Amino acid sequence: MAVRTRTTRLGVLGAAALFAMIPTARAQLLPDVGGSLRDTVRDIDREVEESVERPLENDFDGILKDRRSIDGVSEIRPSAVIGNTLNQTLEHLGDVAGAVPGVVQLPTVSRPTRAVDLDRLNGDLVVRNEWVVLVPSARANQVASLDINIIERADLAAADETLFIVSLTSTSATAEAVEAELASLGAQPFDRNHVYRGAAGSKEDSTAAPADRPAAVPAGSPGNLRIGLIDTDLDETHPDLSGLALYEADFVSMGQLRPQTHGTAVASILARQSKVGRPELLAASAFFLSNDGTTGATSASLIEAIDWLQAHGAGVINVSLTGPPNRALEAVIASRQKEGIVFVAAVGNEGPASGPLYPAAYDGVVGVTAVDASGRVYRWANRGSFVDVAALGVDVSVARPGVMQARDSGTSFAAPVVSAFLGGWTGAKRVEPGSTDELIRASAGPKSSERDDTFGYGILSP
Repeated sequence: MAVRTRTTRLGVLGAAALFAMIPTARAQLLPDVGGSLRDTVRDIDREVEESVERPLENDFDGILKDRRSIDGVSEIRPSAVIGNTLNQTLEHLGDVAGAVPGVVQLPTVSRPTRAVDLDRLNGDLVVRNEWVVLVPSARANQVASLDINIIERADLAAADETLFIVSLTSTSATAEAVEAELASLGAQPFDRNHVYRGAAGSKEDSTAAPADRPAAVPAGSPGNLRIGLIDTDLDETHPDLSGLALYEADFVSMGQLRPQTHGTAVASILARQSKVGRPELLAASAFFLSNDGTTGATSASLIEAIDWLQAHGAGVINVSLTGPPNRALEAVIASRQKEGIVFVAAVGNEGPASGPLYPAAYDGVVGVTAVDASGRVYRWANRGSFVDVAALGVDVSVARPGVMQARDSGTSFAAPVVSAFLGGWTGAKRVEPGSTDELIRASAGPKSSERDDTFGYGILSP
């Protein structure tokens, strides 16, 4: 059984944001009191909440960043330098890692790397001048004849389709005209390359590492309990993940480093729920990390990750991230649902007045909200008809990279409780295609006589 490990990681964010919090909040309040007071107060409240719940481990990296040389700690380098240095270190450590029992050194598969260039479209974060589209593989070569730039092409393994990331040229017609040309080739919905964020109460991802080396995933066998995780990279050396057979692959083409904090936390909750031997976790790293600390997963990365997870037998896929609707992503999820894959997603932490977030709000996706140990709903959780079930996700213990523990809150941390249950990791019957609602309704403790917009069918306590 091939299990890949990494021995080097790096803290890149820290306490500087906390020290700058008060003047930043004041600057936000003054120019637009009427339109943004509620959001600003909410953001300040979250910052205070985080500073209490997550005290010293996030601050330490930032303190070191501001110091030139203390006890042999040198100044922090730009991410490009850091990435190159760490890659060289990994090469030198190859023989050492290969000698560790259970660790298999795998060849590096290079992916194109481009700068993180983000923009806003109707308030949503997107990659500047990028669109995604799925084209039947038989007609994929014809895309090159169109007046567009092909940024990336990926032939999907589990479907007879090719994913393209394209941009318009200076002579291109409108996006609508390009979409019409693509549709003539049988292409699926054409949409912007949207960016999705982790659905956790915390805002920073303070640990980063080079991109994963893909693991060789063995063929599945009857009884294998495989769950797919689309998230940030993981600190797979963390002791909390030792009970899992872990296979990883990277689906990010922007930036050189990968955040690790959010994915490690979500994976640790999945591992904690496991009561059946050594189940298999397929972890798809989909989050980039920009030089300014912004993290996110593009719709193109999510589509590639879903395809890889399907190709390797994941029956349940956990998606603890949120963002805007995307037609290409929606089409991929819908087609995979028809093949029996169950998607479990966090409903988001934008507050009760927020609109629906995706992919939790797509038809058939199990939308999960968070409650505390007393059954009270997380106060920042989104509410609506897309909420299917609640699970513990407030002030929960999670693993942090570097053999650390922390406590955190968010719908991100409730979703893996439900994924583990539906995937059979808790010892309960594994969900069958088409029976998700029935299993949840039968297993969740109702908060009311009917399904509601706060708890869905009730609270699941495996």
